[in-house]
Amino acid sequence: MKTIIITLCLCYSSTAYGQIFTNASTNLPNNGAKGQSMDVVAVDVDGDKDLDIVLANEFQANTILINDGKGNFKNGTAGKLPQIIRDSEDIAYADFNGDGFVDLVFCSEDDIVMGKTKVHEYYLGDGKGGFTSAPFILPDSEANAIATADINRDGFPDIILGNKGKNTVLINDGKGNFAIENNRLPSDEKTTQDLAFVDVNGDGILDLFEGNEDGNELYIGNEQGYFTKVTETHLPKDFDIETRKICFADIDRDKDMDIFLANVEFKPGKDPQNRLLINNGNGIFTDKTAAQLPADEDHTIDAIFEDVDGDKDMDLLLANVFGAHIKCYFNDGNGNFTDNTLDVFEEYYVRDALGIIAADFNGDGLRDLYICDRYNPNKVQKDLLLINAGTTKVASFDDKPNDYKLFPHPVGNTFSVNIDTEDIESISLINQCGEYISPVNYVVREQGVVDCLIENENLANGVYYVKIGQKKSLLTTPIIIQK
Repeated sequence: MKTIIITLCLCYSSTAYGQIFTNASTNLPNNGAKGQSMDVVAVDVDGDKDLDIVLANEFQANTILINDGKGNFKNGTAGKLPQIIRDSEDIAYADFNGDGFVDLVFCSEDDIVMGKTKVHEYYLGDGKGGFTSAPFILPDSEANAIATADINRDGFPDIILGNKGKNTVLINDGKGNFAIENNRLPSDEKTTQDLAFVDVNGDGILDLFEGNEDGNELYIGNEQGYFTKVTETHLPKDFDIETRKICFADIDRDKDMDIFLANVEFKPGKDPQNRLLINNGNGIFTDKTAAQLPADEDHTIDAIFEDVDGDKDMDLLLANVFGAHIKCYFNDGNGNFTDNTLDVFEEYYVRDALGIIAADFNGDGLRDLYICDRYNPNKVQKDLLLINAGTTKVASFDDKPNDYKLFPHPVGNTFSVNIDTEDIESISLINQCGEYISPVNYVVREQGVVDCLIENENLANGVYYVKIGQKKSLLTTPIIIQK
């Protein structure tokens, strides 16, 4: 039987990204998404198994937006959440009193300066979207941040308030009442803008990172819920930054938590460049910003790690103010980031974006985005809801063919390739959207010929691409599977 060899164009390939998120802000109510919003969380407040939105508003009453399960929201605040006007800056939620329902705490900043008392709002939920003021009154402070975790490992969620001055540690008695136990945390008189609980040294115990206006701090926790300051030995010292947000993720797949710091220059002379700190596994961090993160001076208020392009590593989404647009940085899997904003959104969204979260709002299994905006009455925009339309990666090819040969064609589950076999590192199969479909097992039969077996035997007939990874290049060729 004669073998017919068909020469195909095997070209250097690139991957173009079509629109991933679409603007669905028309799904938001005009009477609830136009506030002076400072922070946003997604949580099921009414027990219907979908994610609702809670907004902390500056010098306006706070807001609840109720989801219909399909990503359409209505203002559910009236009669459900007390309408006290405070300078709300941040939100924490947990079941603080142990009744099985979500409770809410809003921390406030400027009210205490203006002479008001009982400035922090603490509400107990009824599981049906309704909240009432808790009997316990939180102690006053001038706070920009709040975080909740079981600090002393007794099974109850505790609270830390990030203040101007010493931060406040509140230990829960299990019934939603709190004792002030500030001796658990070293006394640092700074202005805290964000708090993050995370295990940085891999001992299974929560540590605490403070994002401050005047020097960040790292504290290592112990089993009893007391913290030791390790800033001088564990954090780099070579920059003067004003941090507004702390994000943690394993960005380089080495099984420890790395840090992204979102920075601003609201205080003159501070360096607004965002920072990337890489963990050595023991909670000691090295600044890798110059080598691994795009340069910027955008005044980034909020950011989240999120796998935007579906390639199993953590990308970055940035919420900026003062005319800078929302940004998306793709991770190459090794913690190196590039700006792919237009590939993801197909336009620049310019907002005073103070909060950004990712969650599945419409029940399709994909995580959507909500960006809260400090609303300007001279503009028509409201908060931004972006629905994930799925990754639409499309493989594209240049016009520089190489004389590689793939045969026979069409193929079943086996084929052969004429190629330089010395520097092959991998062979796989992708679909027409550039998505990984199946590994390809290969054996070098003789110099210049590789026999290949597609591992997935259940592929439908159609056009696919063979992706050949080599030491110095990435090669892709179309292939027709017909069984």
